[in-house]
Amino acid sequence: MKIVLTGPKCAGKSSIGRIAAERLNIPFVETDEIIESLYADAHGERLTCREIWKTLGEEGFRAIERQAVEEASGMDWCVLSTGGATMLHPESRRLLQRDSIIVLLTSPADILWQRMETIGLPPFFAVPDGRERFEERLASIDEAILPVASFVIDSSSGTPEEVADQVVCGIEEEMALRANQPNTFGEIIRVTTFGESHGPAVGAVLDGVPPGIELSEEDVQKELDRRRPGQSNVVTPRNEADRVHILSGVFEGKTTGAPIAMVIYNQDQDSSKYEKLRDVFRPGHADFTFWHKYGIRDHRGGGRSSGRETAARVAGGAIAKKILQERGINITAYALEIAGIRAQTIDHSQIEKNSVRSPDPEAAARMEEAILAARAEKDSVGGIVQLEITGVPVGLGDPVFWKLDARLGMALLSLGAVKGIEFGEGFGAARMRGSENNDQMQDGRFLTNHAGGLLGGMSTGEPIIARLAVKPTASIARPQKTIDTSGENREITVEGRHDPCIVPRVVPVVESMAALVILDALCAQERIRAASGGFAG
Repeated sequence: MKIVLTGPKCAGKSSIGRIAAERLNIPFVETDEIIESLYADAHGERLTCREIWKTLGEEGFRAIERQAVEEASGMDWCVLSTGGATMLHPESRRLLQRDSIIVLLTSPADILWQRMETIGLPPFFAVPDGRERFEERLASIDEAILPVASFVIDSSSGTPEEVADQVVCGIEEEMALRANQPNTFGEIIRVTTFGESHGPAVGAVLDGVPPGIELSEEDVQKELDRRRPGQSNVVTPRNEADRVHILSGVFEGKTTGAPIAMVIYNQDQDSSKYEKLRDVFRPGHADFTFWHKYGIRDHRGGGRSSGRETAARVAGGAIAKKILQERGINITAYALEIAGIRAQTIDHSQIEKNSVRSPDPEAAARMEEAILAARAEKDSVGGIVQLEITGVPVGLGDPVFWKLDARLGMALLSLGAVKGIEFGEGFGAARMRGSENNDQMQDGRFLTNHAGGLLGGMSTGEPIIARLAVKPTASIARPQKTIDTSGENREITVEGRHDPCIVPRVVPVVESMAALVILDALCAQERIRAASGGFAG
C-alpha cells in the first residue's frame, strides 16, 4: 500500500506530501527525483527535470518518466508525489493505481497559473499559447485521474499544513473503508468469496494474478474434488459435484491479468430441515452472533457462516497453489489427530489413500472407527491438522504487525472450525529452555527447526510447520438446550446431512488458505526486491 499524491503543476504536491508523510511517519518520494537519478546513472551528470526536458525533448523525457513509474510502482508504505501529466499515460496510471490510495490535489486554474509564473513557467507552457495549453492539460488530468482518485482536495483551501491534515484524514478514512471488507482477503493477490450454503451458488473472484499463466478448470477442479461433500462414509452425504465454471480472466488456456471469476452452483441443498430453526439459535454455530450483529440471518444452514463457503476459498487457493508449485513451493496438510487418536508415522504418500487423510494408515483405520462411532451416537469429533510448507525462500513476511505467522494465523483462524494454531514447537516451547528451543546454525543451515520455519515474522527457508485445532462439528442430532430470537428457552435437535468430523474435508481448505498467504507474501517480496534493485540474501 502506498499513497500517490498527484495533480497539476503547482498544486502543492511536494510541500503537502512531505508534511503528510512526516505525520504518517512513512517515507516521502518524488518521481521527479527518480527521473533525475535515472538520468544521472545513464549520462554521468545530474540535471533537474526541466534541464532533462530541454536536453532530451518531450519524447526522451517521457521515456525516462515511464522507467521512473515502473520503479515507483514497486514501492510500499510511502507517500509518492507524481505529476498529473505522468498519470495521463495509461500504463503509468495502471501501474501507480495498483495497491495505492490516489489523492488528487487541485486548485483553480488562475491560482495555479499565477504560482507557475512566480517560479517560472516550464518550457512546454512558456509559449504564446501556453495558457490555452495549460487549460487543456488541466481538463485532461481531470478526465484521466478523477475516475481513479480515492478523493480530491483543493490545495488552495488552506496552508500546506492544513491541507496536509486533510490528506491524512482522507487517507485514514479510505484505509478504514478498505479494512471493512470481510469477504476479501489479501493485499496483492486478493480473493473475494460470495454465496450462501442454500443459495443458488458460491464462488470466488481472484484478482492480482499475473497474465500468461496456464490455467484450466481442471486445475481448480482437482482441489475442489478433495473438499467436496459425499466423497466417503465419514463425511456429509450431501451430494454436490462442486463443478467449477471460470467466467473471466482466462483466455485460450492462459490468465489474462484480469480478475478470475469462478462460480460453483449448489445442486443438492435441502432447506426443509432448517425451517423449524428459523427463529432458534443452534448451539456452536454463528446464528446467535449473526443475529445480534446484523439483525437478520440466513437460517438455512447458516448462510455465509456455513462451511460451504470454503469451496470458494479452495477455488481461489487452487490457482495460488498451482503457481507456487511451479516455483518449487509445496503445501501439504493432513490429519495429525482425530478423536484423540494421533498419527505415529508420517508418510505423505498415504494421505490421499484413506478417508480421513492421515499419513499413518494404521491410525487412519482407528480414526475412521471413532468418527463412525460418534455418528452412530448422534455426535461428532474434532482433531488436529498439521500444515507443512516447503521450498519457501528466506525473508517472506514483514516485521512487527505483518509477520508471516500472523498472516497465516489470520487466514487459518478465519476458517469457522479452527479454534487454535501453533507454529513449530508452539505451546511446547513454553515448557522448554532457551538452549533447547533455539535453532542453532552451522555450515550455512539450521541444525533444528523448533521455530517452524519462522523467525521475527519472516521465513527462514526451513519448512513452515503449523498445527491447527479443529473443533467437533457443531451440528449434531442430539437434543440440546438453546434460546430463540425472543430469548425464550427452547430445546432443539439439528436434523440434516452433516459431517461427523470436519477434519478430512478441512485439509484442502487449509492448504488453499496457506497458498493464498504465501503467494501474496511472495509477490510483496518481489516488489521490494524490484524497488531496491535486488540485494544479498
